[in-house]
Amino acid sequence: MISYQISLIHPESHQIDVVLSIKSALVKGQEFWLPDWIPGSYMIRDFARNITSIFAFEQGNPVALTKLDKSTWCLDENVEGLEIRYKVYAWDLSVRAAHFDDQHCFFNGTSILLALKGAENQQHEIELLKPSHPCSVDWSVATTLKIRTVDSNGFGLYFADNYADAIDHPFEVAELDKVEFIVAGVTHRMVFTESPENIDYVRIAKDVAAICALECDFFADDKPPFKQYLFMTFVQKSGFGGLEHRSSTALQCSHADLPKIGDPEKKSEDYQRFLSLCSHEYFHSWNVKRIKPKVFEDYALRGEVHSEQLWFFEGITSYYDELFLVRSGVISPSDYLNMIAKNITRYLRGSGRHKQTIAESSFDAWTKFYKQDENAVNSIVSYYVKGGLIAFCLDFEIRQLTKNKQSLDDLMRLIWTKHGKTNKGLEDKKIQTLAESLTNQSMEAFFNHHLYSTAELALI
Repeated sequence: MISYQISLIHPESHQIDVVLSIKSALVKGQEFWLPDWIPGSYMIRDFARNITSIFAFEQGNPVALTKLDKSTWCLDENVEGLEIRYKVYAWDLSVRAAHFDDQHCFFNGTSILLALKGAENQQHEIELLKPSHPCSVDWSVATTLKIRTVDSNGFGLYFADNYADAIDHPFEVAELDKVEFIVAGVTHRMVFTESPENIDYVRIAKDVAAICALECDFFADDKPPFKQYLFMTFVQKSGFGGLEHRSSTALQCSHADLPKIGDPEKKSEDYQRFLSLCSHEYFHSWNVKRIKPKVFEDYALRGEVHSEQLWFFEGITSYYDELFLVRSGVISPSDYLNMIAKNITRYLRGSGRHKQTIAESSFDAWTKFYKQDENAVNSIVSYYVKGGLIAFCLDFEIRQLTKNKQSLDDLMRLIWTKHGKTNKGLEDKKIQTLAESLTNQSMEAFFNHHLYSTAELALI
């Protein structure tokens, strides 16, 4: 058993204390490593740089560790069992890493859980100790990691089937505002941290439930591919973003994004944006967490993993996140058309679309899209924005070629059946092949034009 004990002792220094325990014998040279990036965010982030101290012990006696590279350590001698104590500086106020202060603690496993090389497929146990500092009196835990035994506030023992499972269930620990609903027989929870007063959580739950129900129905399964789902939202004066996980999502939004009790029935553009974010990350439960590029079948988290397909996984998702709002009746058709118009404007404003193809944008996300500088608007194109518009074009192309008998919906369900349910990754040309199987026609010209050229999209 590989066990972690996590202590939230020092909010003033923003450090999370971790103890990794292995009760079996280990040999000299055994390696331990921390991921360099987190799935869903395609940039090397070097999480190990936040480890501020690390020491190893065998039955209380110090054992030497040697650092091999920026994120790997190894044992200097044989041991019968090992305990590694380390501290992680947690001051990244994003959905991608870890943040700890006297208001809350949020962390992804990729930021704090050292992996035992060669034992990644073993079961992992995580114990989250209840903090004792005065500011945490009303704190509780939100996560979808499997429970072994916890107290009424969620502090205690959790377990994961393997290391990949352990790092795909983030934790939010704070004084939480909570609401829940049931879709397709599955409990969905929403928790909010540091939100202002009088937020209309009942309204939010009703709207998000309608979106989730439609997305579950979209894939035509009896049950969604998770046994529970959690939306965890950190509310800030100004902030926005999200990151998908296998049965949860970590979100950030601004005060203005959430409706208050007594607000007009018509939804503000800010609230529509929040609902679109929820829709986007929820759709990722199928499209990228289970339907994924072949190179993502087993995430190699110690270096870049390039794919031409991010346009599909983010662009298709960006297309549907807004489309599901209007299909579910959460927004009006005119609101939806306004969203489409804004997306087209964003696309046309960037001259980078004349210099970089969408396939190149996907492949180079690591060094260009996620590391934008002052010249980005002139040199790159967003695989989110252009990808969403390509999805729009692909939907209409399939409808036209089949006289409206097939659509992008049918393509997505076909991909889900053949690749999502089977955990078989998509090769680069497979999307085109499956689209052609629906239309019974060659679509090479369409895909070459949209993916591998900088020619304008036929939007007008």
